[in-house]
Amino acid sequence: MSRPNPIRRALVLLVALTALAAGGTAATTAQARSEPQLTTGPGTWIAGHTDFVGAYRAHLGARWVPVYCIDPDRPAPTRVALHTRGRLPSLSRAATRLIAETLAAHGAATSATRAEAVSQALNEEAGNRAAVARRARYLPKRVLDLAARYVAEARRRHGPYALRVRLPSSPLPGQTGTGTVTLHAGGHGVAGTVVLRHSPNVAVAPRVRTDRAGRGSFTYRTVGGGRVRISALMRVAPTTVRASAANGSTQVMVSWSPRARVEARAGYTGRGPVLRHRYACTDVCDGNPLVTLTACAPAGSYPARITYFYGAQTHVVDLAASEHRVCASWRTAIADGTRVSGTWQFRSPSGWTRPIAAPGAFTVDCPAAPPVAVVFDYDCTNATLAAALGRWQDGAMVPWRNTTGHRAVLVVAGAVSGRYALPAGATAAVHRFGLTCGAHSTVTIQGGVQRADGSYNFGHDATVVIP
Repeated sequence: MSRPNPIRRALVLLVALTALAAGGTAATTAQARSEPQLTTGPGTWIAGHTDFVGAYRAHLGARWVPVYCIDPDRPAPTRVALHTRGRLPSLSRAATRLIAETLAAHGAATSATRAEAVSQALNEEAGNRAAVARRARYLPKRVLDLAARYVAEARRRHGPYALRVRLPSSPLPGQTGTGTVTLHAGGHGVAGTVVLRHSPNVAVAPRVRTDRAGRGSFTYRTVGGGRVRISALMRVAPTTVRASAANGSTQVMVSWSPRARVEARAGYTGRGPVLRHRYACTDVCDGNPLVTLTACAPAGSYPARITYFYGAQTHVVDLAASEHRVCASWRTAIADGTRVSGTWQFRSPSGWTRPIAAPGAFTVDCPAAPPVAVVFDYDCTNATLAAALGRWQDGAMVPWRNTTGHRAVLVVAGAVSGRYALPAGATAAVHRFGLTCGAHSTVTIQGGVQRADGSYNFGHDATVVIP
């Protein structure tokens, strides 16, 4: 007898194990292929076990997904693949939206009663009247009542949804306003909870509830400067469904799509109170009128301050918080042509807000009246009058050069008259008049400068009495 070969025995054992493993893999693959792709879930068989009313379970990928059939007179498919559709075959877009709402709201039913009601409602929405009537003879009243409620709800709440947010006022920091949201679906108002989000410079409730008319209101409070932003968001019924392909010989299986998201945005920038001013433009001010600035802080819970800017200078006026409007005036001399503006700030719990421009900025319009020079020469019979916009210097008349940027004018009235304009940048001319003595008349000479509003600012008049 020969001795056993250990190497040969090891090879035989390895071959046996390999064959066993291959057989196990083949068995597993065959078992997977034999598993059903569609099984019944919560629901009931009716009509002699020929019609299943309820939810099926379809094996998609690695999980089981609830699905419903919407043409129960055909046999169920053996395999199911779902695709997102905005319109189901042979159905209108409106009917598809009803089905989408019912599936999204109630498709995940776990009890037989609810699953049966969903199935009945879907077929009514799909227009399968014969199947709906046949099933009604078998299903209990509680299922039919629930199905009718689902259909009514879908007609009221199906998409597409329209969400709007409105902020009718632009309150300043420390003030409040009342906003509104409206939620509509299918042309009807819808009750629901809308989430509110906002920028850091406004305080608002985290959510608002709309009533059956689709309207809700909320209070918002400005707490800082800059542009305020408020957005409204809500998850709503989708307008699409996930459905299997229609081949005309088997049932179409449907399941819900993820809920849609609707969003609306609104914003505002608080508009500061108006800066008001007044000043009198006379020959006394000589181009530097006394200007009175008045600012009124609105009623609010935050102290306020306004900073005036004029030329290279600034001035701050503080106003206390009050339940009523608070005003303060300040007066100072400001040169002609100076731009005057202001910014508001409000002291919130976190400090002074960012500046907010005050409407009413202006430019001081009060140029100084030009000088007037006059020479009057006469004897017992005749006289000569010479006048010009200018000055006497070293015993001579020096015509004035108009560097103001404004139009100037020399006005002569009385025994002789005339009006002589001097454009900006030009040099004045000397105007001479012959007069006769003995008339005992007068002549007045006056210089003026045109303001930006078209009116004139005149200086002191010079009067000559003719003997």
